[in-house]
Amino acid sequence: MGGKFKKLKRRMELTHQDYESAVKFAMKLWYAGKPKGDWRSTGTKRDIGKYITDHSLGKLAELGFAKFLEANWGIKAVLDFKIHPGIFNVDKGDLVKIKCGGRKINPRISIDIKSTKKGSLWAMVDLNEFNNRKYNAYGWVKVDLPLNHLARPIFEAVRNGNMEEVEELIPSLEIICAEVIGFAYREDVENWEEINKGSNVFDPDNPRKKLFTAKTDNKANSTAKLRNSKKEWEKLIRRLCGE
Repeated sequence: MGGKFKKLKRRMELTHQDYESAVKFAMKLWYAGKPKGDWRSTGTKRDIGKYITDHSLGKLAELGFAKFLEANWGIKAVLDFKIHPGIFNVDKGDLVKIKCGGRKINPRISIDIKSTKKGSLWAMVDLNEFNNRKYNAYGWVKVDLPLNHLARPIFEAVRNGNMEEVEELIPSLEIICAEVIGFAYREDVENWEEINKGSNVFDPDNPRKKLFTAKTDNKANSTAKLRNSKKEWEKLIRRLCGE
């Protein structure tokens, strides 16, 4: 595995088709009666714009990660775009199937792919989520999606339940960039700092510069301290493929 690539390709280009697939998935979730509360932050009900953006970002991060696997190791990943019955069921997992060395298999370890903003300095895992969902590893992807990517008319179409109109209104964006910035094993996250709800979070490189106030209890670490070397990624890929 080592030596085939001199340098990892970390910055992936997502197409309009990728964007459209992610937005359609988020809209179908909205229609499916899933909880609208933003339990990772305020716990309050999200408006339609924030809901669709949050779930679109999540899917775009997964698509970026899948392209990262294929570009660097030739591993093709199958993602889950189905809407599963039940209030709290969203999908079966971030990587449903992978193709390693010509074999299509179930991933040998579970990886939770997390989207983060372009300028984010912290990698965070909600403490409640960490304690209740036992992933083996976590990967972070910066997705450069404009916050105003959806125009107001599309919100009205969604509210009216007109899916054909919605599809016609989905805007054509320029290429969206997704950069895979690193990963952490579960045992890494267990040893991360705990930031409690209501605590001020500061710039890791400038302790006097406040960035935001934590809205939930989190495990947190600087994004600069994520595992991200070629050697570390290759170890993770071997575990993913069961080698």
